[in-house]
Amino acid sequence: MQKGVHFKSKSLHPILMRSIGLILLMVLPLLCPPSIAEMASQGRDQETMGVTAQENVIVHQNETVSAYITLHNKASINQEFTISPLSFPAMLSPVNLPLTETLVPNHLNQFVFGIKSTTTASFATYQIQLSITSDFDAEINHTVTMNVTVVPYSDLNFGVDGVTALTVDENVRTSVAVNLSNNGTYPDNVTYSLYTQSNWNWGWIMENQQGGNAYTVLSPGTLVYVYLWVDIPAVENGMPLLQTGPRFTLTATSSLDGATTSWSFDLLMNEKKNATIDDVEGDITLAPDEDGRIDVVVRNVGNSPNTLNISLQGVDAAGNPLPDLQPADRFNVSGWTVALFGGLEDVELLPNESRTIQIGIQSPNTFSGDISVQVLVFADGAMLNTRSAQVNATIQRISAGNLTYSQTGCDAILPNQSCDASVEVSNTGNSYNSYALRTGAVTDGFTVVLPSDVLLVQPSQTKTYPRLQIFAEEQATAFLLGSATIELLDDSGMVVNSVEIPLKVAPEIKWTFRNVEEQVNAKGRLSIAMEVRNDGNAVDGLLVQLQSSHSTPMGFIPPDSAIYEDGVEFPRSFEINDIPLGANFTIRAWVELPQDQNTNGTVFINTSIRSRFAPELPFVHTSEGEYLGMTWQPSEEVDEGFNWSSAFETTLAYVKAWAFVVMSVMVAGVIIYKAVIDRERRMNEEAILPYQQISGDAHDWIEKFRGNDSNSAQPTSSATSVLTGNTYENVEQMQVQNAPSPRAPPIEPRLVEAASLILGRGIEEQREELKPSQNTNQAQASVPLPLPQPKQEVVQSTEASSQQGQPDDLEF
Repeated sequence: MQKGVHFKSKSLHPILMRSIGLILLMVLPLLCPPSIAEMASQGRDQETMGVTAQENVIVHQNETVSAYITLHNKASINQEFTISPLSFPAMLSPVNLPLTETLVPNHLNQFVFGIKSTTTASFATYQIQLSITSDFDAEINHTVTMNVTVVPYSDLNFGVDGVTALTVDENVRTSVAVNLSNNGTYPDNVTYSLYTQSNWNWGWIMENQQGGNAYTVLSPGTLVYVYLWVDIPAVENGMPLLQTGPRFTLTATSSLDGATTSWSFDLLMNEKKNATIDDVEGDITLAPDEDGRIDVVVRNVGNSPNTLNISLQGVDAAGNPLPDLQPADRFNVSGWTVALFGGLEDVELLPNESRTIQIGIQSPNTFSGDISVQVLVFADGAMLNTRSAQVNATIQRISAGNLTYSQTGCDAILPNQSCDASVEVSNTGNSYNSYALRTGAVTDGFTVVLPSDVLLVQPSQTKTYPRLQIFAEEQATAFLLGSATIELLDDSGMVVNSVEIPLKVAPEIKWTFRNVEEQVNAKGRLSIAMEVRNDGNAVDGLLVQLQSSHSTPMGFIPPDSAIYEDGVEFPRSFEINDIPLGANFTIRAWVELPQDQNTNGTVFINTSIRSRFAPELPFVHTSEGEYLGMTWQPSEEVDEGFNWSSAFETTLAYVKAWAFVVMSVMVAGVIIYKAVIDRERRMNEEAILPYQQISGDAHDWIEKFRGNDSNSAQPTSSATSVLTGNTYENVEQMQVQNAPSPRAPPIEPRLVEAASLILGRGIEEQREELKPSQNTNQAQASVPLPLPQPKQEVVQSTEASSQQGQPDDLEF
């Protein structure tokens, strides 16, 4: 193995360094080649065209090389570009020029042309100029200048052709050397460079180095060796694989014409056998007479396929092998049984492939103890690279349990009531155990009754206790929150688990109606007043509603603390909150009994109250109020002032109703008036006829009225019977006016009696005659008319007229 070469540089004087810097600053601009392209056009030309060209072109004598110019059309329309030779020295000539092509907007194109050198061209650098024009604008003319260097041919060759394969080992610095010869006719300053895609470290073993490259000057016909080194890394995770490795390429570049020659070599890794233990699950704890397994992950970290050798070794706590025990895949010691599972040795693993094995451990039937085991792994053929890992197993009796519950109604317990809870115990330990229940902390106001059973539970087994009960006290207030803790005790009396059952007292909704009073005033308003008492266990709030079987005005008289809708004059519902326990409050309401019904009836009014805790359970009180139909209602005069419109309508209704009656009365009055006039005329005529005598005896005519035959009545009697009271008075007045002024003698009593009898019979006959013809429903008067006291002359005159057959004017 060769050692690397170290270089040590000496620092220059600061003044000298500054002087060299100033000289370089002045000389470098003169040495720099011309710019890529010299733009001869205006700034507007740069907006329509972009130009990129080579700076330097190398050509040999009697050789044609390619050069390029890249154009960019920056205009918004198509442009046709033309490249023409503008200035060429005599030693050089253009090829394939002029060149014309069209570019679409915003597109690039590379124009390739040739430059040819003559056979007698001197080895020097020449300048050529090219002109670029566009059909877009005739004034656009770009000039491009290039440096063309005519150089001699170089001829460098490595002593090895093709690719060389080198086998290497891990963790070794490998030196590589190769020869290079200059077969040309001119001295050449050769530059060496090394390229690889790997990250392996490498370096030069040469004197002239700069920036990662090495340099040598070769005279014509001479040979030189190139030295370098490469550090070979270790094989990790199976990489690099057997007979694989990175490729390195060594390149030599001529300073004459820039020609390059290269040589490649591959560094191939030798075989490496190795194994490793990637992961061990860790120590385990076992119950008495229990088995457990520990996972171990092993891997082939060599660079070739291989098998692994795996074995177990009993050791003490310090890792020393137990006496009389050799590595094996199974052994027994002190009641412990240890075995290897999945550790077959004929399983081949690829590089970096892993497999999982298991270490099985069976504990003895004791309540304490431990064991330590080593797992040994090495790759076949590499026993010296044995890997080991230690695992431990311990016996531990775990007393544990899990308590769960399910409850029914414990989140809403009524006072003096209970809820049930079911409790299950699971043995989460690693051995059998006996479990009992014990009451822990219980909130005041609740009482827990536990079963006294003790359950024997095997590991991973679950059993259920008899149901326990939780009571709420009789005086418990609503929404009292609490909890009851149930503890689980193992066979040693230790609390291994507990559960906390949340509790809550449910509101008992109980409202009582008291002192209900109902009154109806003279105006038909039913007033209702009642007391409501909170006999529950919660400070409650109520929603009070009023409903009626009839559509009628009604409403509450809400208390001061009531909540009801704004703007409602007669609220039919309201809310009241925070009514203490045992408190009373009064509900007042009124209902207008219906006044517009045709029949009598009863109004049913429901006053319902709903607790805000149980609005689905209403408390209802029903009130009744009887009302009269319009026919049975007493009239009531209401002074509402004089209403002209109502008066006009009433007058018009009366006119329509009584028009025909008034007309009938007027016609009847005219007829009666005519009859009275005619009667008066006849009486006047009778008064001036003294010669008329009454035939027969005045005392005999009455006898005919005493008979039973009503048909024997004379027309005089019929005429007399139809006289009304007013007519009779008029006749009497007329008789009085026409009578002689001397006082008439007194009428005999017998005559008065006879006249009364005659008038009474006549009126009865008139009633019977008028019954079929009358259209009125009013009853007729049955009282006899007052009897006037006619003079004797009048009676005789009447009878005489009747006997003569003259008609009576009252009969019409």
